Amino acid sequence: LMSLVIIFSIILVYAEKLDIQIENNYIPGQDINFEIILYDDANNKLNEQINYEIQDYYTDVVTEGAADSGKEIVFKLPENAIQGPWKIIASYDDISANRLFNVGELEKAEISLDGDIISIKNIGNTIYQKKILIYIGNNDQTADVSLEVAQTKHIRLTAPTGSYDVKIIEGNEEKTLEFKDVPLTGNVVGLERVLTGTS
Repeated sequence: LMSLVIIFSIILVYAEKLDIQIENNYIPGQDINFEIILYDDANNKLNEQINYEIQDYYTDVVTEGAADSGKEIVFKLPENAIQGPWKIIASYDDISANRLFNVGELEKAEISLDGDIISIKNIGNTIYQKKILIYIGNNDQTADVSLEVAQTKHIRLTAPTGSYDVKIIEGNEEKTLEFKDVPLTGNVVGLERVLTGTS
């Protein structure tokens, strides 16, 4: 009986440490690919399920789940992910590990046209500050747009009554939107800021 106890104790495998493998830098909107690996006391990989959570810069839990040791986990950063150091925390029984990664800045806006109103919404994670070039027919107008995170501004297009082709060019031609036969009214070709609760 004593020999059986000795043999059994020898073949027992103990989970010893966790390792999180991840790159250092990401920008909002990117996929984060990482692995969590559980090792025994002889540094051999163990195939067990590990719990994890991802915390943002303010240590709020953004997502959590469980995955098999060594299996790739994919998490898509939201485009408005808070800039700064984020953390992955992994745990298995009484073993835990954490790893930091950095979320960089993303200056990005969503631009749309509804009737004669252009809406520009900051969907990035930093102040959005760019010039927007707007063509109404053959006439061009420039709007200097500055938006806090999640802020929206609205601009009304004016022109002598008629239908016009409208082209909107963001920054250094980063994005170009074109709209055909947009009905507009007004005395002159121009831009008017529209004050709303979100502007």
